[in-house]
This record gives sequence, C-alpha cells and structure tokens, in this order.
Amino acid sequence: MRECRGVEDVSRYTAYDQRAMARSWGDELDGLDGLEIRHLRYFLAVARAGKIMTAAQELNIAQPSLSQLIGRLERRLDLVLFDRTARGVELTAAGEVFRRGVERMLSDLDEVLAEAGSAARVARIGVCSGVAPALLGDIENAIVLKSETPVRVEFRAETSSRQLELLRTGELDFAIVRMPLDDGDFEVAVVDDQVLGVVLHTEHPLAGRAALRWTDLAGQRLLWFDARRAPGYAQGLLAELSAHGWRPRLHTADNDRHALFSHTLRSVPNLVALRPRSTVDGDPQLAWIPIAGENAPRERLGLAALRDGGHGETVRRMP
Repeated sequence: MRECRGVEDVSRYTAYDQRAMARSWGDELDGLDGLEIRHLRYFLAVARAGKIMTAAQELNIAQPSLSQLIGRLERRLDLVLFDRTARGVELTAAGEVFRRGVERMLSDLDEVLAEAGSAARVARIGVCSGVAPALLGDIENAIVLKSETPVRVEFRAETSSRQLELLRTGELDFAIVRMPLDDGDFEVAVVDDQVLGVVLHTEHPLAGRAALRWTDLAGQRLLWFDARRAPGYAQGLLAELSAHGWRPRLHTADNDRHALFSHTLRSVPNLVALRPRSTVDGDPQLAWIPIAGENAPRERLGLAALRDGGHGETVRRMP
C-alpha cells in the first residue's frame, strides 16, 4: 500500500500533483468492479464526521460494517484515506484529494440526473398525405398540453396502413390516419372532418359549374391512389360513391406532390378528384366544386394510438 499519511499537509501537493493523482485514481477506478456510489457516500460521511461511530449513526448502519467498508475501499484504491487517531479519523493528503474528487463527481452526477429527468421526451407521430399544416400544429399543441411531462413532437410521413404497423412495433407513438380503421387494437379520435368536393382543372368542361350533381359525374374518371395505403378509407369511399350511382373508372397515380396532382388533372381527359376544399386553396389552376345536396362524402382524419399502450389514454382525452 502506498504511504500517503496525514503528517504531510495537503498544501504540499502542487495542483499538478493533485491532477496527476486524480487521473491515476480515475484509471484505477475503471477496473474497480463492485464499487458502488453508496460506498463513496459512506466515505464522505466519515470524512465529514471525523468519527466512524458518528458516521455510522448518521447512516444507520453498524460501526464494524462501516469500518470494514472503509478498509475495503482503501485496499481497492491502494491508498490510505484516513489516519486513525485516538480522537477519531483524519483525512490523509491523498484522502483530501480523493474527497474533493468524489464530491465533484457526485455533484456532476446529480446534475446529470436532474437534467435527464427534466429533458423532454419525444412523441413520434406519423402523418398521412394531405394533412394541413394548421392541423399538425393543433395536434402538437394538444399532445404537449395533455402530457404530464415535457414532450417534444416529431412528425414522420407515412401511409395510413404503414403507420398502424409502426404503432404495433413501437416505432411510432401516435398516427394521423384516414378513417375508418376497422381494427380494435387502436384508440382513435377524430381530429379533422371535411366535406369532399370535386376538384378539377380550370380547363375541364365542368369547371364553370357552381355545384355538381352525381349525375353530372357520369363518364368522369376518378383520380385515385394506391388503396393499400388507406384500405379502410378507400373501400368506404368507393362504396359511398356506388350508393349514389357513380361507379367511376379509376385512374391510379402517385399524386402526393401537389404539382403532380395538378398536372395529372390537366393532362388526363375527363379526370376529376374528390378532395377537401383546402386542397386547392391558393392554386389558380384548380377549381373546387361542391356536390349538390346534403349527401356529399366526407374525409375524416383520426389520431390513433395503441388502445392498451401508454398513449391510448392521451387519445381518449382528445377534445
């Protein structure tokens, strides 16, 4: 065991000496399997009290156990931390340097734990195509307000069907999907409900109408999407159109990007789409025409989470 007795005043160690000792001990600590934080706190209690008996009473442990623990700590470090005297114990020069290092280390650990505890967790939300930016803002605000701990929202573009898979695997916490969802595993709250109208290019022969009846759409093709992306919505909408007597030929295209959507409507004859009015806002090349009567189809978006997961309750409390 190295001799570092208290007869040497700690002031005799230069700052360089103390830093070198700390680095040396830090390297040794890397290999000290079984050394626990409580051992370091016990060491500090003894250093503050100056007597093992007093420290043992404060820590509510037996004095022999505390004496043995300090002895094991010294052997593991290969350092003499205390001088034993008739009055109690006094830190050696090495013990004083070790005390300052331990206090600094535990203080840093407390700060890290406090910072980690207050750090915002991430709520990962999937987003299907065609969701308005304002709706994303509303959903973000609602989730932040309803969360009991700080939360940061991250959005991720995915199809409705893919989002449900990611909810099950835990890669998403919430999903913004087109309804309906025929799956009892999910809690769903309607977050957007808009009437669908007919969208067509301004050069289309029907573009000048104030409203359109279902019979006006006879012979028109319907700009469609890959139904696998939102099978419940696709099946429900086609069934509703059929009930109104319109069974259009489908023109399936990847039209997530607005420019492609607009171009397709212009380039394909007798082609229309069914979209909310917000789809054409600000686009002078497209027209939105309501369907006459009160039986127009609607597009409903839902915020979904696993029913039995940690976020199901958040969805249930959505306004």
